[in-house]
Amino acid sequence: MELRQLEYFIQICKSGSFTKAKEELGVTQPTLSQQIRVLEDEYNIPLFDRVNRGVEITEAGKILLNKGNAIMELLEEARNEIHERRHKSVETISIACCPAELEYLAPYFMRFHQNHPHILLRIVDTEDVENRVLDQRVEIGITAHTIANTSVTTTHLYRQELAMLIHSAHPLADKSSIPFRAVKQINSMMFLEQNKSLIDMCCFSYGFTLNSIMHTSSTSVLIHWVRHGLGASLIPTSVLDSLRDDSLRIVKLEGRVPSWDISLAYLKSVKMRPSVHLFIQEIHSYVRENEVKLSCSGN
Repeated sequence: MELRQLEYFIQICKSGSFTKAKEELGVTQPTLSQQIRVLEDEYNIPLFDRVNRGVEITEAGKILLNKGNAIMELLEEARNEIHERRHKSVETISIACCPAELEYLAPYFMRFHQNHPHILLRIVDTEDVENRVLDQRVEIGITAHTIANTSVTTTHLYRQELAMLIHSAHPLADKSSIPFRAVKQINSMMFLEQNKSLIDMCCFSYGFTLNSIMHTSSTSVLIHWVRHGLGASLIPTSVLDSLRDDSLRIVKLEGRVPSWDISLAYLKSVKMRPSVHLFIQEIHSYVRENEVKLSCSGN
């Protein structure tokens, strides 16, 4: 059965005659009659009884009319949804994110846009997340710093801590973990600039100072240096958990380890748009999914 034949059949049922139906459809009577005959031949049963005043639908025709109307309604719903999707207005969500978290959250940003192509994300990498939120230059902040201002609502997103990344040829490559205090014995240590104060504080609590041969604000640069055997590096575990490289080894740190909390921040006084609320819901789900994957893998 073709969709056109179903449309012809339904119109005849509405009009009560072939003559009125052909006028509504803008086709000739022979064309209409021929298409209905094809339909009746396909089901091998009459769909109409011809009477003096027009046609009356048979019991078989009533079944087809009921199901046919349902099909046409579903098709109309599909047309409307597709039209809405094509013509949905594009929205933009502005987000201030501390640079150290961008590499971990980048897959989520991409996934969110793929799932919601009408929502664009404008990401600003900055350590000054609090002021960006307070000045309403962004709608959402992602920060590692504590925000004391009561005008800002903060919600915990996830906890970061450092692990050590070394080359597979490093003497400690066969170790799955070492006490944090053991890093003082390691030469050629490197770390991120933004983690320096936390590392210094942790080292101070153990009674030693850790000197870095090189430091940078880029996690990918640190990984590149380690891959080329320039030394060992302290890198956030969230980044390392997705690292797949046979030339590298991850060594977990035991004891008091440099760690910090990552939070979402937004103004209490500003009414949240549905798209922003959706972003917050889905980023929490993304973090929970990753935590489940890590616990299942034993990391």
